[in-house]
Amino acid sequence: MKDNKMRVTKFFFATLCALALVPSLVLAQDPVQVAGDMYKVILENDRVRVLDVHIAPGAKTAMHSHPDIVGVILEPSTTKWTLPDGKSRQSPPDAKRGGVVSHSSETHISENIGQTPLHVILVEFKQPMSAADRGRNPSLPAPFKQVADTPHARVFEITAAPGGKVPQHTHGDHVTISLTDATAEVTGKDGKKETLTFKKDTAVFSSPTTHSAVNTGKTPVHLIDVELK
Repeated sequence: MKDNKMRVTKFFFATLCALALVPSLVLAQDPVQVAGDMYKVILENDRVRVLDVHIAPGAKTAMHSHPDIVGVILEPSTTKWTLPDGKSRQSPPDAKRGGVVSHSSETHISENIGQTPLHVILVEFKQPMSAADRGRNPSLPAPFKQVADTPHARVFEITAAPGGKVPQHTHGDHVTISLTDATAEVTGKDGKKETLTFKKDTAVFSSPTTHSAVNTGKTPVHLIDVELK
């Protein structure tokens, strides 16, 4: 009889412990599932998931989780992130269009406490490049300007005037976020030419390649290039 009571007590205690974990498991959800009106998947593969994020002034999300991320600001506003323990932090006051942010995996509520809409493209990382592939990701020449270095990626800003040229260089897997409409002619190692077009405030994923490029459009080009490690 005593053994039965002990077993019941242990089972009851274990059940309480399991139930205590349920809220955190429920809260730590995919932002696309709990805030689908604010987070849209614009591309996904085995390396990354890229989200287009719009949060109106005064709006906030449910609690959700991200893996390691890099974000590119398209429309800045003041953002407040609240963690499960109640602690919070805010975006820096000098955030601007084209700014790059990064953070490690985290669970939080996102709230736009500013006066203007927030628009950000988030690159969520799934897995690092294999050691055998790292040699394909060397430093990039001017006009590439490195603006961030994270465990998963190096981030470059590229600007080029009409007619501006970029010498031959090599990319690994990379995500390009375009801050302007752009048209470029790229020339591969074999001399083959190809025209690339980028639409303002969008993202594209590209596989490893070696090429040179020239801005063949009539307006300046402004890109953010997230080179995966």
